[in-house]
Parts: sequence; structure tokens; C-alpha cells
Amino acid sequence: MAVGILHLELRLLSPRSLKEKRSILKPLKNYLQKTHGVSVAEVEHQNSWQLTGLEIALVSNDRSFLHTVLSQLSRSLENKFPVMLSREQVELR
Repeated sequence: MAVGILHLELRLLSPRSLKEKRSILKPLKNYLQKTHGVSVAEVEHQNSWQLTGLEIALVSNDRSFLHTVLSQLSRSLENKFPVMLSREQVELR
């Protein structure tokens, strides 16, 4: 069994407050959890309204599946939400 972790730093394009940031992040995290079955946590930049650091985890027996799914998530987020990718790192354990 393998665990894949995707570390993302995203720049949020539209919020002007932490409340607006939460209104973007909540549907974003729900989307990831429901459509891809991943676990999501905000781990950095909690007090910044323009940046967020997310860690996304997925477990599978197939390491190539993990890498493929996690690599595609950031592009999916950029297309669906008002965010821009600043940093991305995929880690397999």
C-alpha cells in the first residue's frame, strides 16, 4: 500500500478578506473530497487572505495511479476555482 501526498501553494485571485477566502476554500475542499476521494487540509498561510497551503492525501495499492491522480488535481483546481498554482510537489510513501 502506498500513500500519495500533494503539497500545493495556491494564490487566491478574488478574496479581499479571510471570510471570502473561506468561501472559496470550503467548496474547493468539498469538490476534491467528493470527486476524487482525497483528504484535504489547509496547512499553511491560514492568516493570509491571498495564499493558502494545502496538503492532499490519497491511499492506493498502485503508485502510478497515485502520481497520475495527484498530478492532475492542481490543473483541475485552476480550471474550476479562482486560484493560481504557486508551488506543487507530489510525494509518494
